[in-house]
Amino acid sequence: MKIQAILSAAVALVASTEAFVPATNSVSTTTQLRAEIGETGISFENVAREWRCKYSAGPSGGPGDSESLKACQSLLGEYLPKLKALPGAQVTRQVCGGCLDFKVSITQPLDEHGAWAEANYDPLESEFMEKLKAIDGTSLHETQEITFEAL
Repeated sequence: MKIQAILSAAVALVASTEAFVPATNSVSTTTQLRAEIGETGISFENVAREWRCKYSAGPSGGPGDSESLKACQSLLGEYLPKLKALPGAQVTRQVCGGCLDFKVSITQPLDEHGAWAEANYDPLESEFMEKLKAIDGTSLHETQEITFEAL
């Protein structure tokens, strides 16, 4: 939970330049904001908001004939244009056939993510999660904010 608190604090401080320490080993010529998590050596310039749930297996016992997974994908298709319209957003979907996870990650540069975070990710998150919870066969509906960095 400490990492979640650190991440929340980092995003909350997006507007404050005091929260950011430029990475000294950066070779990028972009002017994107970077943040560091204390003295851990972990720096990041991207934050992802993850929406997730468990879906139920289909009659075969797997994901291939899962009605709930099909409905999750349909819901994502409905929201995908809106998510991609968020400033700097990249959207990924992760599905696990073994543990029955369905996850959507919306990744944005730190400076773009702050405005959406300050709005409590609304209205998109509340709408999406409400509809996700209404899908029969889904459970453990959760959201999470995480750093997301290509290494």
